[in-house]
Amino acid sequence: MYTPTWITVPAGPFRMGSDPEGDAVPYENEHPRHAVQVNAFRLARTHVTNAQYAEFVAASGHPPPGHWLGGRIAEGLADHPVTYVDWHDAQAFCRWARVRLPTEAEWEKAARGPDARLWPWGDRPPDGRRCNFDRQIFATSPVDQFPQGASPYGVLDMAGNAWEWTSSLAYGYPYDARDGREDLTRGEARIVRGGSFVHSARDIRAADRHHFVPRTNCVYLGFRVAGTAEPTPIEFDWLDIPAGEFPMGNDPRSFRDLALPNEYPAHSISLAEFSLARTPVTNAEYAEFVCASGHPAPAHWVGGAIPPDKERHPVTHVSWDSAQRFCQWADVRLLTEAEWEKAARGAGPGDARVYPWGDEIPDIPRANYGQDVKIHSTTPVDQFPTGASPYGVMDMAGNVWEWTSSVLADYPYRPDDGREDQASRTHRVLRGGSFYSPSASYIRCASRSSSYPPRRRDHIGFRVAQQ
Repeated sequence: MYTPTWITVPAGPFRMGSDPEGDAVPYENEHPRHAVQVNAFRLARTHVTNAQYAEFVAASGHPPPGHWLGGRIAEGLADHPVTYVDWHDAQAFCRWARVRLPTEAEWEKAARGPDARLWPWGDRPPDGRRCNFDRQIFATSPVDQFPQGASPYGVLDMAGNAWEWTSSLAYGYPYDARDGREDLTRGEARIVRGGSFVHSARDIRAADRHHFVPRTNCVYLGFRVAGTAEPTPIEFDWLDIPAGEFPMGNDPRSFRDLALPNEYPAHSISLAEFSLARTPVTNAEYAEFVCASGHPAPAHWVGGAIPPDKERHPVTHVSWDSAQRFCQWADVRLLTEAEWEKAARGAGPGDARVYPWGDEIPDIPRANYGQDVKIHSTTPVDQFPTGASPYGVMDMAGNVWEWTSSVLADYPYRPDDGREDQASRTHRVLRGGSFYSPSASYIRCASRSSSYPPRRRDHIGFRVAQQ
């Protein structure tokens, strides 16, 4: 598994951009210079290398870069930065490795520190002892070849060798992470930083900005990864779901269940072992994310505060996009809908149960559903222990619908047919029903609903998983 050498960059302000009056020939998109506050974060000491990217390709089946002839790294290039990767390839690697791309503000702070230096090592112009630039080598170089070119925090190769993708859209300055430029779902051009082995001294300055559309890939373009400064303080109550097959969907001829068209054909799915949280994410857990990341609080939190006595209720009014942001921060992920259904109904060959607890019609001690729409309410996530699934998972019937990672598509479920494309903006599957659900049919294990990713409602939440 990918394990970078992490450099911790401390929290605090820095001066971002260039002063056209005093800096070395800045470009127009670098000013005005302005103060930016950055939370503490971790940054990989080097670019992702060909060898590290090969681990991802082998484990995930993701296509190798186009210049790996026969899918193999050229001899002698294992410790060079991987190139010919577009922004979506970099994002796929990040999802696999449970990391993320740095924002351009994080990248620039890591490159120049608080003193607004021109290059990572200071204001002295670059030379061949500090970095790979200006066609001096005319190829990439090993990622640890230039220790004299390290940034104030010890990060290598932030000038030259290969451009680096960031998470940020190519918006103008001043930088504001809340203005939409960190929306990972949009398709506009993304900022790249650092220059490459062909660029001049001007184009490898710490403040230099360039941008490409996300599908761009070339020999000059790679990436490095970032992460939270410390592990998330949230300690989820994990339950392990064993590997193996389970029966997914419904047979329309079944007399014990109401099978809707989007639930059949019934089919067998084999899943790897995974873990999921015993309950949906609560308001209290989401509040930690809001406080640490600056992400907007749910709209019904008046003044940004959790409603009274609702700390242990599932968080609601969160879009699929916000759920993904939480997952990125907490180093977890959403469940696929196949994982969700297996966790809800069990895996025995004859155990395609209707509800998490079995086939008995639900009653109030088992699930929160069918409430009057005028006096509706969520309930604490651990209020219905008699409604637990065979694995002990709580609240998989009623209370709140739960976002999954999956795009709504016809059965049979296949993880490689595009339905797990995290860049898609079409409907995402919701599972489990809610307190609004008017009948027991909506809270069956096989029941599927869906919505567009931006939707926020008082009966939609999410739970998280990890491999």
